[in-house]
Amino acid sequence: MFSNAQLMRIGFKPNRPIPSVERIEHIESLIGVSLPDDYREFLLSTGGGELRAWVECSQPTPFGDHGLNCLFSVDEIIELLDSTVVPRNMISIGYGDFGATTCLSIAGLDHGHVYSLDTEMRYYWDRERLAQWTALDVTVAEFFRLRDEGRLVPKPWGYENCYHVADSFAEFVGRLKTGDP
Repeated sequence: MFSNAQLMRIGFKPNRPIPSVERIEHIESLIGVSLPDDYREFLLSTGGGELRAWVECSQPTPFGDHGLNCLFSVDEIIELLDSTVVPRNMISIGYGDFGATTCLSIAGLDHGHVYSLDTEMRYYWDRERLAQWTALDVTVAEFFRLRDEGRLVPKPWGYENCYHVADSFAEFVGRLKTGDP
């Protein structure tokens, strides 16, 4: 399960006030499903908050590691429920640098999994656009090489710009790191 101590070790600053059970139930009524237990526990114990961390994705990405600046409050989650960018079976739970959005799957076979959503949609960048970036990280250059050779693992429809991070919120928190990626 989720542990506050894991977040505190990386300098997480929780929001105040802590949301009530009724506020969490309100989100659940809006999305029509229960939140994963570990994420629900996180919201009830911290309310979201600020941090400066990163985590490796479990598959090649066009941006490197997933950076994170904030885990959203209940109100911020509700504000973003009508996003046209976030896949329908996910909610946005945080954000980071360079268009990185942290998403949580709330339905389907991957219920509870955490993803990095690339809102810049770099997967679709062509060679001309990539040429503007003269110093691509080795892992990013490798992603585009694999893409151009047709060697990336196919993704389900709607997940084209989603990159798997963890199988649960608790695993996600446990893998967060500080310092330079």
